[in-house]
Formats: sequence, C-alpha cells, structure tokens
Amino acid sequence: MISIHNKKSNDADKRKTRLNLRLDDQEFELLKAKAEGFGLPLAKFVRVSLLGLPEPAKRIHDLPVVDPTLLRQLVGISNNINQLTRYAHIVSNDAKQTLNVLELAFALQKIANELQQLREQYSLNAVENADNIISDSTVINDQTDSPVIKNFAETIKC
Repeated sequence: MISIHNKKSNDADKRKTRLNLRLDDQEFELLKAKAEGFGLPLAKFVRVSLLGLPEPAKRIHDLPVVDPTLLRQLVGISNNINQLTRYAHIVSNDAKQTLNVLELAFALQKIANELQQLREQYSLNAVENADNIISDSTVINDQTDSPVIKNFAETIKC
C-alpha cells in the first residue's frame, strides 16, 4: 500500500511531500543492502531509483592504504614517546629522584630525527620513486623500541 502525505512545513524545506511504502522484511533488507552498497542513506537511494536518476557511483573506500612497515615504525615511535612520558611523570613526582632533562631532550630529539627520516622516505616524491628509495635507503630499526630509547632506558635505569 502506498500513501502520499503533504507535510506542512516552512518554505526552506524542499521536500514537502512524503511517500509511505510498505515492504516485507526480505524486500526491505534487499533495498537496505543496495543503499549501503552505494554508500547512500536509504531515502536518497530510493529517491534516485524511483525517479530514474542516473545510478549513483559506488563509494570508494575512504581509508587510505598504509604501508605496514611505516605503521610498525610509527607504533614503535609512539611506544617510545609513551615510555618517555611515563618516565618523566614518575621521576618528577618522586622527591628522591632528579629528572635528567638533558637526556630526555636528547631522546626526544632522536625521535624527531626518526620521524623526519620517515617523512622524507614516505613523502609523495619518495613514493613516486619508490623502487629507488626502497633499494637504496636504510630502514629505521624495525623493533618496537629504537636503540636510542634502549640506551636511554639503561642510562636512567627504568
């Protein structure tokens, strides 16, 4: 059964007429799946389909593809920053210990240098020349903690 209702609304509302459509569960699920496949809200999909407008283009996946090696390196750097932050909080809250600001600054500078290397390695120019960069460049330590942080941890005896 189809019923049409005129909705009383202000002039700013473009669509004043409402269409109610009865579907069984299977029809509704099929319609809903098709709308999701195009990445459209159900109402917009039905409107486009019923009015014979051109079929909407399927939504391309919004998330970029990230190189797993880069992701591991960023996770490792994040872990290192978290460890340094934890160390700074623990030491600064303990009256018996002195925060070695110079060592902390050195470790943070090393992390900044690693990030700069990654930025250069994965820049758009570098991606265009990926074959040359991959064969010629050295990859930053693939472990969770970089050697700088391990040395710093030994220095401060975390």
